[in-house]
Amino acid sequence: MKPSIDIGAHTAHADHVITAIDCFPVLLRLRKPLVMSTYRIDDGPVLFVRIRTRGGHEGWGEAAASPVMSGETLVGMAAAVKEFIAPKLLGQSALDRARLSKAMRATVFANGGAFAALDIALLDLAGKIQQVSVATLLGGALRPAIQVLRLIGGSGDTSKDVAEAVELYQQGFRAFKLKVAVAPVALEIATVQQLRQALGPEALISADANMGWDHSTVLKFSKGVSDCSVAFIEQPLPAGDVARLANVARLSEVPLGIDESLHGLSDIFAHTQAQATHGVSLKSIKLGGITPLVATAIVADSIGLSVNLAMMMETGVATAAMVQAAAVIPQINWGLSLGTVWIADNPVAEPDCREGMVYVSNKPGLGVEVDVKVLESLRPRTS
Repeated sequence: MKPSIDIGAHTAHADHVITAIDCFPVLLRLRKPLVMSTYRIDDGPVLFVRIRTRGGHEGWGEAAASPVMSGETLVGMAAAVKEFIAPKLLGQSALDRARLSKAMRATVFANGGAFAALDIALLDLAGKIQQVSVATLLGGALRPAIQVLRLIGGSGDTSKDVAEAVELYQQGFRAFKLKVAVAPVALEIATVQQLRQALGPEALISADANMGWDHSTVLKFSKGVSDCSVAFIEQPLPAGDVARLANVARLSEVPLGIDESLHGLSDIFAHTQAQATHGVSLKSIKLGGITPLVATAIVADSIGLSVNLAMMMETGVATAAMVQAAAVIPQINWGLSLGTVWIADNPVAEPDCREGMVYVSNKPGLGVEVDVKVLESLRPRTS
């Protein structure tokens, strides 16, 4: 009979006790820069976290460092994990996720990316120990595959953006989000019109302004594309400007969504109470992991909001976690944006993506493997 040990009010199998938490900061090369209205991303800083148990099990997590989205840097994320959060987890049972999640969130303020990496690692670890998928741990998959929302544009060149979308359409993709607020609004209206003509009536077309417009520009754009069946305009105004966004939402001929404005349930409640949004874009690094992301998606659905799950430039670990989350939430009618499509050299296996759909793994945990030697080779020179 395997030994057990007492951990407070809980009794843990000795093999399940967490004995080590390791951080691997890496800098990923992108296929191309991501150009947005208010900032530009040229590389992918990501923190990998590994949690190991006495019995030899290990779980992996990953989160992007994004000063704009979560206020974090790689150095700060690693410091938060090693100096403040890890001491709360070491010596505890890997299967005691709910209690550990509550304990670690009381250690430091904010730090959504650091919490996200650990939350994903704990889910992966628990799934491997129990030989079930993360989706099973989160309540069970509702769907075997999820429609991928592909980001396009940002070039300010209509013909180039339309050609990019047409090429993806030929590969089977049917949902697109155009980066806007990077060119004159008349040009971007023309781009949407040509996209609709090129992609046909069934394709989902949306636009993301990344806080780059003012009140009048949003309304000019929404009127200009009113006959193009645009699904939503994401974050047209600066984050936190709820009153002005509510006014735009009242007058806009296209539904509005929030992204940069959303860091927790209180933001959802504030925007819905003001009638400032029709949907939400949820990121694990802002909400502190996949577990709270799923809870947030359930609440969003219950109050009638559309849901999109979105990622930064992240590899197969975070992507596998997001796919598992997308499988269990009530609805995801605005699609799933994958982080792996931006990575030039992905150190973790790509998700199973075919004909515009990404498929849910039934393997234990996240269903992915990580090569530590590859991660070590990708460390920033200054770390």
